[in-house]
Amino acid sequence: MDIIIGIVAIILGLVLTFAGLRLFFATLPILGFILGFFVGAAGVEAVFGDGIFSTLTSWLVGLIVGLFFAAISYLWWYVGALIAAGSTGALIGTSLVRAFGGSAHWLLVLFAIIGFIVVLVLAFMLALPVYIVLFNTAIAGATVVVSGFLLIIDKINRGELGDGTAVAIINESWWWMIPWIVLAAVGIASQLNNLSSVVLPEERWVPARA
Repeated sequence: MDIIIGIVAIILGLVLTFAGLRLFFATLPILGFILGFFVGAAGVEAVFGDGIFSTLTSWLVGLIVGLFFAAISYLWWYVGALIAAGSTGALIGTSLVRAFGGSAHWLLVLFAIIGFIVVLVLAFMLALPVYIVLFNTAIAGATVVVSGFLLIIDKINRGELGDGTAVAIINESWWWMIPWIVLAAVGIASQLNNLSSVVLPEERWVPARA
């Protein structure tokens, strides 16, 4: 069973590594629709006391809410990516304070806020969230691929797939670090090369071409 799961992880990881950005946009509306469908149906159940999906009303409301969620899901990826960029800026701000010997709580908070705002604004102006998604999917995909190999050769077990054990092994061993870096780098290069063919939700979010 571990071998089968490992093979599946390798396949899915390769897809994520080389087509993560395209996959992100393709699956986001689908996931939004599924979530909205269940939210709408559950809302009808809560209001009218009917069993979920037991009436035509719950199906219709679920369908409407699902379509609404699918539509706005195109927007949420961008907001989430901006927040991720801002969080990176906050980390940079606090790191700079510590690098210069600062340790006061108010100073750390101040520079974290400044870093968050500055990087978030830059990310918005330069359309960097697209690149954040691209880099994250390539790196995550490479991690999944290596985890699959570790599972196949019995370095980890199924229960350790999601607890960071694979990442720890990669960090502690050059034998796994090098292929992870190479795979992530090739995935990033491949996605950058195909960036112009990815259709974004809004024209104003089209990133600078690589």
